[in-house]
Amino acid sequence: MMDAAFDSLFEDRRVYQRTSTRRASMEKSLTEPEFARAVSAGLPKLIAIARRLSGNEDIAADAVQNALLKASKSWRQFRGQSHVDTWLTKIVIHAVRDGMASQRRRREHLPPPPDIQRDGHNRCESQSENLVAPERGPTQQVLDAEVRSVVAAAVRELPDRQREVFGLMVWQNMTAREVGQLLDITPQTVHANLHAARKRLRELLEPFVHDDRD
Repeated sequence: MMDAAFDSLFEDRRVYQRTSTRRASMEKSLTEPEFARAVSAGLPKLIAIARRLSGNEDIAADAVQNALLKASKSWRQFRGQSHVDTWLTKIVIHAVRDGMASQRRRREHLPPPPDIQRDGHNRCESQSENLVAPERGPTQQVLDAEVRSVVAAAVRELPDRQREVFGLMVWQNMTAREVGQLLDITPQTVHANLHAARKRLRELLEPFVHDDRD
């Protein structure tokens, strides 16, 4: 049953509901009310992305706060080169990357972290309950939550680019073109990173699938 659940996680994106926000394409400088409305409309999506890419509630909260602080200081320089929410999302992605790099540097001076199995549960993973399709029964929902918890821990082990591509495409249900715009890479590079991420995740998750089959 566990291996089927893993396959479903990778292949069936319908389990994950994308939070869409109104996109505003600007051909002129932003006004302060326009900036405030863009932040208000996009905040739930920005928080979700930060949580998914970091797998850590504290890093996500700091990343969103730092990103909004940076945006609040630079919105007057925005000239409509992209959608406002794309611009904000890019800032959040970079803030998450910085936060995770800082965490890795701190861990260098600490004892080795617990393995994936013991470290699988995280405050962020509690959000996964909101992503389970309502028609799934209670037993399956528990299994789904456990699978996502283990997978989230494995995703945190991926290189930055692979983790970002996987999180945005699989958990945020974005297209390769959308992800490429956010990460400044081509759709082909997006697909290559997604393939590499899935390959590495299957290697990390193989012990769990193997144990279930036994």
